[in-house]
Amino acid sequence: MREDIASLTTSLRRYAHALLGRWPARDARAGGRRADQDADDLAQEALLGFWRAGLLPRDEAKAAQPPGALRLALLRCMTALAREFLRRDEDAEGLLSGARDAPPRRGARHFPWSPEARALPRLAFESRALLALAALERLDYDDIGAVLDMSAGQALAKLACARAQLASEIAGVREPHLRAAVGVCDAELHGYADDLLERGRRAEIAALLEWDAEAARRVDGLRRGAERLRGAFATLEAEPLPATLNFDPPAPVRRRPLKRRRSGLLAWLAGGGRPPAHAH
Repeated sequence: MREDIASLTTSLRRYAHALLGRWPARDARAGGRRADQDADDLAQEALLGFWRAGLLPRDEAKAAQPPGALRLALLRCMTALAREFLRRDEDAEGLLSGARDAPPRRGARHFPWSPEARALPRLAFESRALLALAALERLDYDDIGAVLDMSAGQALAKLACARAQLASEIAGVREPHLRAAVGVCDAELHGYADDLLERGRRAEIAALLEWDAEAARRVDGLRRGAERLRGAFATLEAEPLPATLNFDPPAPVRRRPLKRRRSGLLAWLAGGGRPPAHAH
């Protein structure tokens, strides 16, 4: 992913909204603030810290970090900021342990139309982070572990649990997150759905899915759930960034060169010869 400021800001803002679990709405105001303003404020805080430290690329030539490193560092920073914010917030108890699924407000800017999006705020903080990093940011398990301070194996195991928790919230019944099958385990089903298996093993599981209808159904469900979660954030990504999050350097003003006037009268007034007379 190209790490220009606009792409980094969009990624960070999307992740902040998922972590706080507050859907933006025009009429959801408290003291003049939109319901989603806290997420934008946290994104600004993270970006400002990196900007002042000289870590945000002013242009592509100055971006000396390895590809993806700056994005992971920003996501890691946002995780810490959001966790601390929720601890301080008066609603932290409900947000961290799971909140009620309130109906969307009228005039919502980003309607949480998918069941995955509506259930997301009810999950624990780490589960929201895992799901957002996997589905919204499309990170692999190594990168998810780097953001959340865990190994790739732990990231995969916890992501499987988070997905089972999300499915349970949607269905209203407990869904198992571990499944033993002939020749395939639950972790490999997740890896297959996320397109993160090595080619040989991927081909083997593809063959198994042709006759294992239950495993094929689960893989399809994992993929569709991620797609619906991404779709719920599509309008957030499409809207222009708030002015507080516009960290792009101002475009240089291109001044048009003044056109020389060919008026003989101006030349004459400047001290030149008398303008020629034109016949009428």
